[in-house]
Amino acid sequence: MESPKIGLICVSLDGERTDLAKLFLRQAKDALREKGMRVAEGAENYTTSRGEVAKQAGKYREENVDCILYLIGTWILADHVVDALQASAGVPAAVWGVPEAASFSSVGANVVHGALTEMGIPHRLFYGMPADAAVMEDICAYARACRVSRVMRGARFGMIGGRTISAYPTTGDANQIKALFGIETEQIDQMVLLEKARSIRKSEAEEVCGYVRENFGMVTVPDKILLKSANVYLALRQIKEEHALDFCSVKCIGEFMDTYTSCCLAVALLNDAGFTTGCQCSVNAGISSFLFSTLSGAPAFFGDVNMIDIRNGTARLINCGVIPTKLARSYRDVSWVPQYEYMGAGRGACAMFCCREGEVTFGTLGRENGTYVMNLAQGEAFMKPKEELAEVRTWAQAFIKLRCDPESFYGNILSNHSVMAYGDWKKELVEFCKLKQIRYYDNIK
Repeated sequence: MESPKIGLICVSLDGERTDLAKLFLRQAKDALREKGMRVAEGAENYTTSRGEVAKQAGKYREENVDCILYLIGTWILADHVVDALQASAGVPAAVWGVPEAASFSSVGANVVHGALTEMGIPHRLFYGMPADAAVMEDICAYARACRVSRVMRGARFGMIGGRTISAYPTTGDANQIKALFGIETEQIDQMVLLEKARSIRKSEAEEVCGYVRENFGMVTVPDKILLKSANVYLALRQIKEEHALDFCSVKCIGEFMDTYTSCCLAVALLNDAGFTTGCQCSVNAGISSFLFSTLSGAPAFFGDVNMIDIRNGTARLINCGVIPTKLARSYRDVSWVPQYEYMGAGRGACAMFCCREGEVTFGTLGRENGTYVMNLAQGEAFMKPKEELAEVRTWAQAFIKLRCDPESFYGNILSNHSVMAYGDWKKELVEFCKLKQIRYYDNIK
C-alpha cells in the first residue's frame, strides 16, 4: 500500500503564542515524514483566519488526501475547525492537542473536540507532543486506516458464483457493503469461469504447470488434474482483467468442482501474486482479506479455526487448499497434493504446508442482526511437522498461540471462516472500525 497522504493544518489565533504554534507545525511535519507519511503541501505557518482554515481543508479534499490533521497550536475558536470540516465533508478528520502549558493548545483542542462531539461530527482526538513516539504511532495507525478506507471506496469485488454448503454467514448485502465500505459487488456466473477454463490454450496451462513443478517442493497431483487447475488460474486472471476487479471470491465447492476441478491452486497463486482471492463466495472474509492485504502488502490467511485448545490457548487453523503459499517458510516447503474426492468429483490440486512462525493479527468482519462487527485477536504462529498436519487433512494449516481469552475469541467467531495476517495490525484495525463505526471485540483476558 502506498503510504498515507495527510493534510496538516496548524490552527492558531493572533495574540496567542503563535511562535509555539509555528514550532509545533515544523516538528509535526518532520515527525510524520520520519514515519513514512506523505504530508501534503499546505501553509508553511500557522493559520489564524477561519476562512483560510476552511480553504486549506477544501484544497486538501480536492487533492484526495486520506485524512486531515488539525494541529491545535494555541487557544482557538471552535468555528475555525467546524467550518473546515464542513468544507471538506467526507475526508476523515482528527484534532491534535499538544500538552504545552504556555500555548493553551490543550484547551483549544478541548473546545473543538467538544463542539464536534456535541454536533455529532465524526473525528478522532490525539494528544501528545510531536516527539512523543506513542502519539505518533497512534496517528500513523489512524492514517493507515484512513488510507485503507479510501482504497476500499470504489474497489470492485467479483463474486463468482454464490453461497455454498448452506454457510449462511458467508453471504452479504451488496447494498450495505456499498454504503458502508464503498465497495462495488460484481456478480459473475461460474459458467463464465468454466467456459474460459475450457478454452485456455494447452501451451499456456503447461507453462503454469511447469512453474509449479519447478518452484515448489513436491507435486503429486496427476498431470490431467494439474492442467485443469492451471486452466482455472488463467481463467480467473482473465476475469479479473475483463471486469477490472480488485479482489474476488469463487464458489468452487459444488457444481464447479464436480463438473471440472477445484479452484485451490488458482486461488493460492493469485493471492501470491497480490490479487486477493477467496473461495466459497465468503463475502465478509473476502473483505477482511482485502483489508489486510491492502494494509500489509502481503496475502492474508483465509480459512477455518479448526479447533482451539481452551486449556493452553492454542488454535489450529486449516483451509481446504487455497492458503497463499507465501505464508510458508519457503516455496520448497509446499507440496501440491490431490484434493479429496469427497470434496468434488473433479478433485484438484491443493497446497499442503505449515504456515511459518511469526506474530499474527486476526481481524474478521461479521454481522450481528445485520450490523457489522469485527473479531480481533493477536498471537504467535508456530510450526509443526507435516506428519502432524496429515493426521487431520493433507491441507495447509497454521498453529497459533493466542494472546487473548480463547473462550471469548471462540465465542465471537461468527462464520466458518476467519482471517489473519502476519504482523501487528491491531491499532490499524481498531482505527478502521472507529472510522466505519463498527463494533469490535478485542477478546482481552
